[in-house]
Amino acid sequence: MLQELNERQQTILKYIIQEYIRTGRAVGSKTLIDRYRIGVSPATVRNEMGELEERAYLQHPHTSAGRVPTDRGYRYYVEHLLDDLRLPPAEELRIRHQFGQVESQIETWAKLAASIMADVSGNLALVTPPRSTVERLRHVEMISLRDQVVLLIVVTQSGGVQELILTTDATIEQEDLSTLSRKLNAELNNKSARAIAAVQSVEDDFESTVRTRLAEALNLTKRQGQSQVFSEGLDRALQQPEFSQSLFALRLLELLRGGAILAALSPQMDFEDDVQVFIGTENWSEELHQFGVVVSTYGIPTTLTGLVGVLGPTRMAYGRSISTVRYVAQLLSDLLETVYATEQDDVYWQQPS
Repeated sequence: MLQELNERQQTILKYIIQEYIRTGRAVGSKTLIDRYRIGVSPATVRNEMGELEERAYLQHPHTSAGRVPTDRGYRYYVEHLLDDLRLPPAEELRIRHQFGQVESQIETWAKLAASIMADVSGNLALVTPPRSTVERLRHVEMISLRDQVVLLIVVTQSGGVQELILTTDATIEQEDLSTLSRKLNAELNNKSARAIAAVQSVEDDFESTVRTRLAEALNLTKRQGQSQVFSEGLDRALQQPEFSQSLFALRLLELLRGGAILAALSPQMDFEDDVQVFIGTENWSEELHQFGVVVSTYGIPTTLTGLVGVLGPTRMAYGRSISTVRYVAQLLSDLLETVYATEQDDVYWQQPS
């Protein structure tokens, strides 16, 4: 539990954290007196810094006379000392304009969001495409490629596309494939893999095979969506002095491989909450103990949701990171709401397979 600080202690803690975020160097009382109008003597500043250290908001590196924030200090700063958590209106307008210049495709939006957040926050940015909690079928189409070979195209409600090759015992004409496609679309639209698999087998062996493969395709799309992450700004992260050591750089690269970052983050997240901040050892996963993480969900509640976030050293500019993540998450949610409203007009979200 965070102990309440008096006004002077809050001011000193705030300035120390701001200075440390800016320079990456331990902050001494002389720096505070020279750079900020605190209105007290150097001796008083030193005493207050000592009190903040006693209460575990600051720590004292052995190689320096100054102090640096602890995870506890950063937490107090995030909860009590940050100013207005909004991007400047001109910056919000610029970001919205950038989204207006690209194609209305989910993957394009996700990649752009990662690029913008990396640029604005100065940290590694992460975005997952929105996925349904339960993947559902949106459209199915079958195309005859040659004798006894059929291409099965499966489009899910979240925009995933699977293309599967089926072999048949006998040649099936394209007209018959199209008729079966229309039938399946009418019967199975918006059905989950479990609902499709629960339907009793039909007499037609080929149709039964298609239904089985549809259920498999939905499950595969869900698994792929759970591990897909678009990231930008790795070069920025590796330039941070905290990550200059090869061990930290390797750990960061490992987290980005194969969706490991999602496996590390997901257990501690409240998916119904607003922007969440995890600082250093607050992270449940030991792999994230060197990092500060600012993350939020976006999308359409109970329908489609994804994650946006930034990851950097615990010495990140939390105010800017929080305001960036919050704005981009809301913007992506607004865009998805707009696209989803066109569903009745048969506008499909197409993604490369």
